[in-house]
Amino acid sequence: MRPWPRTLLGRNMLLLIALIVGSQVSTVGVFVLFVQFPRVDDAAAVEATQIALIEHILSSMPEPQRSRMVSELHGLPERALPPDAKHDSAPSSYVTRRFFNRITRELPPGVKVRWSESHGHRIWVRLPMDDGFRWIMLQGAPGMDRGMPWSVVWTLLTIAMFPALGAYLIHRRIAGPLDRLARAATSVERGVWPEPVPVVGPLELSTVTETFNRMVASLAEAEAVRAQMLAGISHDIRTPLTKLRMALGAPETLDAPIATAERFVEEINVIIQQFIDFARGGESEAPTAGNLNALIRQLAADYAGLGYPFELYLQNLPQFKFRPVSIQRLLMNLMQNGAVYGRVGLSVETRCEGGFIVISVADRGPGVSAEMLPLITQPFRRGTNAAEKGTGLGLAIAERIARHHGGSLEVRMRDGGGLIVEARLRAS
Repeated sequence: MRPWPRTLLGRNMLLLIALIVGSQVSTVGVFVLFVQFPRVDDAAAVEATQIALIEHILSSMPEPQRSRMVSELHGLPERALPPDAKHDSAPSSYVTRRFFNRITRELPPGVKVRWSESHGHRIWVRLPMDDGFRWIMLQGAPGMDRGMPWSVVWTLLTIAMFPALGAYLIHRRIAGPLDRLARAATSVERGVWPEPVPVVGPLELSTVTETFNRMVASLAEAEAVRAQMLAGISHDIRTPLTKLRMALGAPETLDAPIATAERFVEEINVIIQQFIDFARGGESEAPTAGNLNALIRQLAADYAGLGYPFELYLQNLPQFKFRPVSIQRLLMNLMQNGAVYGRVGLSVETRCEGGFIVISVADRGPGVSAEMLPLITQPFRRGTNAAEKGTGLGLAIAERIARHHGGSLEVRMRDGGGLIVEARLRAS
């Protein structure tokens, strides 16, 4: 049997009870050490002083006066003492025992005292007489005969029950959100994506719930993307593979079969690279400071050599950290889309705006339909004018790279016709 409870309720209850009991024990200890014991010692010192004074006065009196004084003090011979005072006996409680022992130490040598509890706590003092000894009775100090009352014990036990109620109330506010999280996690384990768990409860639990909801949403998105990628790979590679099979199976039907086969292989390679780029994401690449305008000029020169001239409107940009390979991929995707689908009126503009570096790639092509415009950055979405070109991942990859740089990607229609794709990257 494990001594430590496994449930949070049991642990909270045990901890709170231990704290309350510990505080009560500490309080009692402080009271006894710093209040009760000094009071007992002071009372014993006063009692011992009185006994010593009586003994001194009687010993200095002549015999007739001393006998009369002892008679007035109800002095008794030893045979007349109460039964429990006829022999040395210790008091029953710890407080009275401390009181009696302290008196014994304070008395002068030869003075003997005994303790009696027959009719309340009494002190019997032996005084010398000419014909023997007489015992006189003195009242014990007030309060020394009171032990720990049962009412106090029951009060302490009652107080100790409140932590159990407090632990239950605390646990009730925690158990509900945790149970909902457990059920949602079980659904994920079975492969069923649950609805977002309600964000309620204390800040710590609500933070955990929000994080869990974001994690589930990311996993669901990743699963959807994985399914889309499998379907996309199957769809997009099938066409060039069929053409390649035809080129290999009937090369006599082609003017340049080897060149044609190489072109189909290159199409397959481009499609696979697009899927790899989308799956990789680029989060592991370390940001470094670089010259974004220089990278754009280099890419523009490459596209100009391929017959796609881009007009450049580049403002002076501050040095900022970015992932160079990822940003190059973003620029190539945006410029490739403009070159393939827009063809004319190609331009690239950079500027600083509100703490962001803005890159705008524009064309004068046919653009996309209004209903497709908000969807075109989603994976595997192709514009209505794109026919079967590409994989539908170019803008999705660019949008993901922009988000990894603290920014966003926006696609809008260009005044006078065409399309503008604007990437915003956080400069700080």
